[in-house]
Amino acid sequence: MRRHVLRLFSGFFLFFLIGLPAPTLAASSLDTEEAARIRSVIQKQLDAFQRDNWTEAFSYAAPFLQEQFGSPDRFRRMVLGGYAIVHRPRTTTFKGLEEIGGRLAQKVFMVGPDGKAAMVVYFMEKQANGIWRIGGVSIIPLADQSA
Repeated sequence: MRRHVLRLFSGFFLFFLIGLPAPTLAASSLDTEEAARIRSVIQKQLDAFQRDNWTEAFSYAAPFLQEQFGSPDRFRRMVLGGYAIVHRPRTTTFKGLEEIGGRLAQKVFMVGPDGKAAMVVYFMEKQANGIWRIGGVSIIPLADQSA
């Protein structure tokens, strides 16, 4: 069952990252306040993960993801099953904000509790009310950074 769920979510995110059109906003057109708002949303979700406050963490996901998962509990299972590095990172360093495939992306270097490093790419969506939400996450494994 767990494998099926992971395969389902992996397929969903692969489709999302490749095939879903999204409004574009060039990273170069953002002022420093807007970039800070984006980092703040990601940091708030990471803080909620640290407290295992899945309802709050789920609230930072874009509406279409909230609809896809349906509940904070299903979101929790997905994060713990395939995105565990964001649950309890040992190290978190915000890197560049850029446009990837026509979508605004905030890169965050993380080292997980197991010592494995990754560049975590947060695809951001600005809502009609001006609030930023996380519209997808991609994890790119890097060389082992354990000390």
